[in-house]
Amino acid sequence: NILPILGTRTANLKSNNMKKIFTFFTALFVVSCITQAQTTLEEYNYITKGYKVQIESGLDMKKGYTLKDLGDWGLTFGAEVRNVAFKGLYRSNETKPCAIMMIYKRTDISTGAIYYICIPHPKSDESIWKSTLDFVNTNTSEKNTSMSTTMIWALMKFASQEATQ
Repeated sequence: NILPILGTRTANLKSNNMKKIFTFFTALFVVSCITQAQTTLEEYNYITKGYKVQIESGLDMKKGYTLKDLGDWGLTFGAEVRNVAFKGLYRSNETKPCAIMMIYKRTDISTGAIYYICIPHPKSDESIWKSTLDFVNTNTSEKNTSMSTTMIWALMKFASQEATQ
């Protein structure tokens, strides 16, 4: 009988879509609580690509900016250890971050995946938000539920932390 199989598949797709929606709105809440300036495309690209190059090459911090650690949280799935860290990207002489960097790592193996995700300001250009959503849709598929669960967990912890400060 194929109906139970289809029902399970439909339930899994709905669950996966709900995770993506929840992640998106949690990120939106966090950003709206702590940022004041729109994220530029240059800042988005720095977070998603440039920071990795900077770290791997031992380069100095991007001129005109500072990074501040905002917290990190992890989860263990059997033998897999995953962690998400948050950093605020601050423009010089500003007290609120212009964007949040979310760094996802699988830390139990030396070749574990590392992703740099930009959580933009809520008033940022729609194309910047679409790029973030495209990343989430591409990388948190049914095959990678550990990643999406870890990201949701960390976003909830981060939102709770920021809401109580």
